[in-house]
Amino acid sequence: MVRLEWEAVLTYVLLVTSYLCLYAAIHKRTTFARYSMTVLLVASGAPLAVMLVLESRREALDANIGLGMAFMLTWAITLLVFAASLMVWVVKRRRKR
Repeated sequence: MVRLEWEAVLTYVLLVTSYLCLYAAIHKRTTFARYSMTVLLVASGAPLAVMLVLESRREALDANIGLGMAFMLTWAITLLVFAASLMVWVVKRRRKR
């Protein structure tokens, strides 16, 4: 179970980092942007959090496909948010030239 906990912590750290990169890349940092980023972050991490709680209550020793799918979904969202922040940063950089 120790490996699962470290994977979950690392996944959440990467998710938060990607949202921070997106927030830093956007041009207008209004309160709406801050609140919408917070809501999207919570919504992105919620499926994994729910599946981790369900896995900790489960006593079976077999594989949990739902937990794996929750990890994959969170990793995909992290990748998409990081790619979006990279694209926003590149577009912003090109406009300065």
